[in-house]
Amino acid sequence: MNKILLEDLDSSKFDKINLEDFKLILEVFPFPIDIVDMNFNILYMNNALKEKVGRDAVGEECFEVYNDSSIQCPFCPLKKEIKPGEENTVETEGAFGGKTVKIRHKAIELRGEKYILEIFEDITDAITDDLTGCFNRRKLKEDLKEELRRAERYNNNFSVLMIDIDWFKEYNDFHGHQKGDKILVNLVRILSYNIRFIDKLYRYGGEEFVVLLPETSEAEAKEVAEKLRSKIEEKEFEGEKKSQPTKNITISVGMASYPKNGKSSGELISAADSALYKAKSSGKNTIKVAKK
Repeated sequence: MNKILLEDLDSSKFDKINLEDFKLILEVFPFPIDIVDMNFNILYMNNALKEKVGRDAVGEECFEVYNDSSIQCPFCPLKKEIKPGEENTVETEGAFGGKTVKIRHKAIELRGEKYILEIFEDITDAITDDLTGCFNRRKLKEDLKEELRRAERYNNNFSVLMIDIDWFKEYNDFHGHQKGDKILVNLVRILSYNIRFIDKLYRYGGEEFVVLLPETSEAEAKEVAEKLRSKIEEKEFEGEKKSQPTKNITISVGMASYPKNGKSSGELISAADSALYKAKSSGKNTIKVAKK
């Protein structure tokens, strides 16, 4: 039901409505929903969301409320060029009593102003991604906590790779989301075959993935990252020559290591995300190591 109602919220139907009138429309929806501006500020929460969060958080920044973090979510759609009518779905663990929550974002435009509509769906105790079968973000949070505990106790290193598919939006726009989903499934298969049994692969959100490498130094992690990057570059994917600017599917990788780049989950993820951003902005299909 949520999916149908979300599709009904087509920005083209509301382009003449102001923000205040749009809030009144949203009050009829029975599931948690909010509006966020392009500066991460919560502008509106319906009653269902206020009950879930336990307070009225209007005026607060969304990542502090829903992700229990002072750091902006690495793969937040607000960091991307999401256009009115487009959707983005992520999973986060935060405000709803520690549950993993799926947040569906939809960009809307009201009288020329752009906003993000967020619809929330509880996920029980799932630890795998429905589409690809790899671990999900909730499982990553649990495993990072355990890996940090182990590393501190035994004075071990470990590393994190953050992976993003280059030009994936172009592929989806050209071929459609069903073929885009096949790319994600095939990518997970290739990545899984080329990491160790003790390593773990997670879908972080959209076309972004994380690889957790226990007892792995920065130098060793870079070798793994290069192996994965080259395996994807060498693989022939359906339709890549028609849609991709480089004529093939590639990935960019950002990597961070404990304890050099951080001593908490948030610090390591943020460091790897910053490194990934540099990889994406420096030509893609490359690897960047986080700076200390």
